[in-house]
Amino acid sequence: MGVTGLLYHALRTAALAAPRATAVVGYDGRASTYEALLGAIDGAADCLTAQLEDGDVLGLAVDDPCAFLALYFAAARLGVVTVLLDSRLSEPEMERAAARFNVGRLAVDDDADEFGFALRAPGNAAERRAAARQGYEVDDFLIHLTSGSTGEPKGIVMSEAAIDARVRSWGGELALGGSDVVLCALPLAHCHGIDVLTLPTLYSGGTVAFARGGHLTARGLARQFETRGVTLISALPVMYQMLTAARGLQAASLATLRMAISGSAPLPLHTQERFLERFGMPLRQVYGLSEIGVICFDKAYVGGGSIGTPIAGIDWRLDPAEGDGSATEPLHELYVRGPALARGYYRDPAAEAEMFEDGWLRTRDLVVAEPGGWYVRGRRSSFINVAGSKVGPLEVEAVLRECSGVVEGAVVGVPDAVSSERVAALIVTDANFDRGTLSRQLGERLSPYQMPQRLEVATALPRTPLGKVDYAAVKRLMSNDEVTIT
Repeated sequence: MGVTGLLYHALRTAALAAPRATAVVGYDGRASTYEALLGAIDGAADCLTAQLEDGDVLGLAVDDPCAFLALYFAAARLGVVTVLLDSRLSEPEMERAAARFNVGRLAVDDDADEFGFALRAPGNAAERRAAARQGYEVDDFLIHLTSGSTGEPKGIVMSEAAIDARVRSWGGELALGGSDVVLCALPLAHCHGIDVLTLPTLYSGGTVAFARGGHLTARGLARQFETRGVTLISALPVMYQMLTAARGLQAASLATLRMAISGSAPLPLHTQERFLERFGMPLRQVYGLSEIGVICFDKAYVGGGSIGTPIAGIDWRLDPAEGDGSATEPLHELYVRGPALARGYYRDPAAEAEMFEDGWLRTRDLVVAEPGGWYVRGRRSSFINVAGSKVGPLEVEAVLRECSGVVEGAVVGVPDAVSSERVAALIVTDANFDRGTLSRQLGERLSPYQMPQRLEVATALPRTPLGKVDYAAVKRLMSNDEVTIT
């Protein structure tokens, strides 16, 4: 067994410093102190000790944040390999994921239980234990699943030391303290929810207030700020789009906030600008990957869509992206490494070879690195090859959003017999939309080869459970004529 207990002892240190301080506020508004959280962790540890057999991998599929955290830190304390699973998965999806990562015990919500969870064992637990002993390494602690926004989710394998490194580094960037109240409206099974929001706050002795992001309206979000005294929020762009579009929402509703951060998806420039204009507060963009955590942060607020520059603890290099740039804007592929880096993917050597290279993580993102701040132009694999000319989908999406009647859009490449690929755009529109006007406005801003050759209107863009645009689904729709035009 490798180094265990780092995460638990970090929490325990914060708890002993202020045992009666509020650690978490659950979905129902009930607050738990650090002392109570430690007690819940002890109870969860007793349950795991009693029910898990040697070699069992824990599948953590609990929705309730208090029960989730109790199990998470209990597993860290005991050195139990844990797979974070989305509690919203269907039974067949949950079973496939559990089998894929050799889960021997699955933790699920149970309101009747004293600690809010129950442990289930599959019929072939012994087989899974045997497979887990072969698949996991001595320092492995946690499996994060990638978001799956561009394909099948992968299992990112991390040690406690890697998680501890990313949590301490990011918490330092934010200067979190005991007086902070951080709103988490993202699932704890995802890196943004646990590593970016929850763990850094608990390390610092602050309070995490949980809310169901999928159920929030703009006014509901504002009430969270006001009633909880939220000082910091980090969320997907869709939440800020909701806030800026809300009628009658006053800037005073955000008066307690000291920082607003957007991450996990590209932030539309007009959303960033509108947020500053409406609420008088910069909306800073953060950039990272689940494989290593936060990479860049626009801490000084360059704005203009910038992701800022690399944070402390991130080593980086920029390799020229030959054939993917332009004469006016040379692009570079970003490689990163550091103590927060995962060891790889669970039993997926092909995917691992694509992303992990001689100790470096190959982000496959193409960036423009200016002295004041960096800018992401898109994933290398997402660039569209139109008769030898490379089209950046993010650039076309940005232009689409500035056109009359377009609310949002997703751009992908679809096969074309003549030009290798063609540009396809799926858009959501409002009452001002007119195809002729859109074509004219696009023609004024884009080169001919960048123009969408297929453009369809839908009532909404497909999204992953986290709220990201599901580009794999968009590509299927645009390739197979499955879109229902409204």
